[in-house]
Amino acid sequence: EQLASPSGLTIMQSLNHGLTLALVGPRRNAVQYGIGNILIAVEMTKHDIAAGLYAPIRVILYEGPHGNAIFEYDQPSTTFAVIGNNGVTKIAEALDVQLRNVLLEVSGSL
Repeated sequence: EQLASPSGLTIMQSLNHGLTLALVGPRRNAVQYGIGNILIAVEMTKHDIAAGLYAPIRVILYEGPHGNAIFEYDQPSTTFAVIGNNGVTKIAEALDVQLRNVLLEVSGSL
């Protein structure tokens, strides 16, 4: 619980895709984040261990053509739906709202 931000989610990992693009052309501002909460992940995997395949949730933040910041992600409820477990789905639906709220909050500070 101490690791989670007030939103209940935290950045668990990051991968700088923009830097790797420099191998084939110009570098871009693009970072993928793994966002989640270990306690929520435990609850999901308690229902079905396969939920670990999709946790943490992946979000990419990149610079758009006009210098604007763009977030893209798949809704957790859609991503975790492939597991077909009602317990996992219910938690993922709550994550839809939680993730949307935290991204709206941070986008106001960009």
